Amino acid sequence: MFWRRVLSAVVLVPLVVLIIYWGDWLYLLLVLIAMLMMQVEYCRLAQHFTEKLNPVMTVFLTGAFCLLAHLSPVLAKSLPVSAVMFSFFTFVFIYVFAESIFRAKVDGELITVTLKLTGIFTIGWVLGYHLILLRNAESIGMHLIFLLCGTVWCSDTGAYLVGRAFGKHKLGTPVSPRKTVEGTIGGLVVGTLIGFGLGVLLLKDTFSWLDAAFIGLLLSLLGQLGDLSASLMKRTAGVKDSGDVIPGHGGFIDRCDSLIFSTPALYYYWELMRHF
Repeated sequence: MFWRRVLSAVVLVPLVVLIIYWGDWLYLLLVLIAMLMMQVEYCRLAQHFTEKLNPVMTVFLTGAFCLLAHLSPVLAKSLPVSAVMFSFFTFVFIYVFAESIFRAKVDGELITVTLKLTGIFTIGWVLGYHLILLRNAESIGMHLIFLLCGTVWCSDTGAYLVGRAFGKHKLGTPVSPRKTVEGTIGGLVVGTLIGFGLGVLLLKDTFSWLDAAFIGLLLSLLGQLGDLSASLMKRTAGVKDSGDVIPGHGGFIDRCDSLIFSTPALYYYWELMRHF
C-alpha cells in the first residue's frame, strides 16, 4: 500500500504542480474534474442512507460553484458578486426542496434533502469555490495554492509515517480507530514546519514569520479535521475508501478531504491580513 501511494505521488504530483503553475482554464479544468468526481463518490456513499441520489444535478450545481468563482472578476464589473452568490445559494435551496416535494413520497425525503445540500455545499462551495478563488488571488494565488497543498499533504504524510513507526496510543475516536496520538502530533509538527518554510520562502512579502508558523499549524489542524470528517462519512456508510481511482490513495474524496476546511481558512486568513 505504501509503495503504491509513493508511486502514485511520483506520477501525479509533477502534473498537478505544472497545472497549478499554469493556472487559468487548465487549473479550472483540474478543479472541476476533482470536484465532480468527489460529488459522484459522495452520491455513491449517500445511497447507504437513502435511495440512490441522482448525481447529475448535484454534479451540475457543484461545477456551477467553481465556474462562478472563475468568472467572479468578470461578474464584478457589472454585478455585485455577493448578490450573485446569495442568489445562487437561494436557488440551490429552492431546487433541492422542490425536487423532493414533487417526488410524491415523504418517507426519508428530509434525509435526502440534507444529504444533497451537504454534498453540494461542502464539495462545490466550501472546497471547489475557494480553490478557484485562492488561485486567482492577485499575483500570489499560485504561491498560496502551493502553500496550501504542500502543508496539508505533507502533514497528512507525516501523520501516516509517524503513526506507522511510533503510534501506540489510539486517538480515541470511533470515526478513525487506527489513528494514533503520535501520528496526529507528528502530522501537526511536520505540517507546521512545512507551512512555515513555504510561507517564508514563497510569501515573505505577504506573511510574517509568525503568520507563516500559525498558518502551518492551522492548515495542518484543519487538514486532519477534514480527513476525519471524510472518515465519518465513510465509516457511517460502512466503506473503507470513497473509491479506487487513484492507486494507493482510494478515491478523490480520500485524496482531497484534508483540503475541505483548510482551503477556505487560508483564503479568508489572507483576505483579512491584506486589509490590515
